[in-house]
Parts: sequence; C-alpha cells; structure tokens
Amino acid sequence: MIRISNAALPGSEFDDADLSEARFSDVSLKEAVFSNVDLGRSLITDANAEQMVIRNVAMNAAVMENVVMHAASLTHVDLNGSTIRFASLAGTSIAECDLTGLTINGYLVTDLLRLAEEQLLQRA
Repeated sequence: MIRISNAALPGSEFDDADLSEARFSDVSLKEAVFSNVDLGRSLITDANAEQMVIRNVAMNAAVMENVVMHAASLTHVDLNGSTIRFASLAGTSIAECDLTGLTINGYLVTDLLRLAEEQLLQRA
C-alpha cells in the first residue's frame, strides 16, 4: 500500500500500476492521468483532481471524499461499490463505467439514473 499526503502531483501519470488500497490525502492531482491502474479499495481525500483523466481503471470499493473533480473524465472505470462524498463534479464526464453500487453523497447512482429517466419520460 502506498500513502501520499500533502503533495502536489499535477500532471502526474500513473500507468500499469497496482495502487490498490493506496491513500492520497491532501494532494493536488490536477490534470493527473491514471491509465490501466488498480485503485481498488483506495482512498482519495481532500484533493484537487480538476481535469483528471481516469481510464481503464479498477476502483471498486474506493472512497473519494472532499474532492474537486471539475471537468474530470472517467472512461471504462469499475466503480462497483465505490463512494463519493462531499465532491464537486461539475462538468465531469463518466462514460462506459460500471456504476453498480456506486453512491454519491449517500445516494445510489443507479437509483438516481432511474429517477432522471422517469423525469425525462414524463416531460416527453
């Protein structure tokens, strides 16, 4: 397990690495790129992750708390059982990800998506 705290890592690239159970605390991950990485059961807290790119990553059971993720991009990410709390996700793109069991501020994402779909159907 790796622990990184009170660090500035803007623009860093993490590729083909096992970072499962890693702890990132009070870090700047602005414009960082995570590609083909295992971040399962990891903790990212008190972080600036604006414009961060996450692709082909396992993040099952990960926790992201107090994270600013403006304009971040998540593609092909396994978020099964993950938790996002107190995060700012403005402009964040989530595409082709496993959202099973993902909660945002205590709300199950799959339930939120169903509610949104119902609202769209009612408006049509």
